[in-house]
Amino acid sequence: MEVEIQETFQQQALEIREPGDNFDPNVEPQNGEEYLMHMLYERKRCPAVVAKRPTKIMKSDANNENSTCENQQLASQEVFTDINLLPTKEWKFIQGNEFLRTRSKIIMLRQHLSDHNYDNALEPPLIDDDGAWLKFCRDNEPKLSLMLRLNQRTLEQLLSMLSIWLQESGDRDCAAVVTSSSTSSTNSMVLDLSSSDHWLGSWLYAVLACLHLPLEPDVHSTLRDIARTCMALRSRLKAHEFEKATPYNLFIYLIAKIFDQLDFLEFI
Repeated sequence: MEVEIQETFQQQALEIREPGDNFDPNVEPQNGEEYLMHMLYERKRCPAVVAKRPTKIMKSDANNENSTCENQQLASQEVFTDINLLPTKEWKFIQGNEFLRTRSKIIMLRQHLSDHNYDNALEPPLIDDDGAWLKFCRDNEPKLSLMLRLNQRTLEQLLSMLSIWLQESGDRDCAAVVTSSSTSSTNSMVLDLSSSDHWLGSWLYAVLACLHLPLEPDVHSTLRDIARTCMALRSRLKAHEFEKATPYNLFIYLIAKIFDQLDFLEFI
């Protein structure tokens, strides 16, 4: 009896026969079995992959044209960089691996918190005022305990603010960025992410390390704005100011290589 039950369970509930030599696909099916044979016949005629080409290709071509025009503008405008300020291949390799290791650690910590039922959505809402964020970032380091609290939306908003602060600093809109003690000198036309403006570089690196992938298109746009700003600021440096160029090189390279904005690689 047990053998009969097992055999019953293992039998195919509805057998679909392969269309034979006498099968005519133009004849209307007369029953369920013939209908399934028609379905099997049509399925075998369908290609495994169907590609829709026209709009995709046109859009891709338009994107390539925009990227080419953008890079031509970058190369022809105020982004000329002394070769002495450019990093070596070894430096880029080391920095890329270190950044990926940092991201991996953050992913592991997030998984650990998730396994222990931590939900950052239950945290008190953070400030939503740009001015308050600016003061907070200048006065506090981006500690991991804080960064793990930030959800993707907050990280994206903070990235956008950092992009604006970077541009404003580069344009010397000092009222929005310079410290209350006004430590920047009038001779310095470029902010120094390696020294006096180190807080800005630290927060930018931390946010990049914590971003969840994949990214929305507007976030990619923000990343490109940051890379362009770094290129413009780097172009103002003298050949001997390699230390000041290092943070700019780092962000240009990370955005190009890690976040797949590969057209920027020719500038790094």
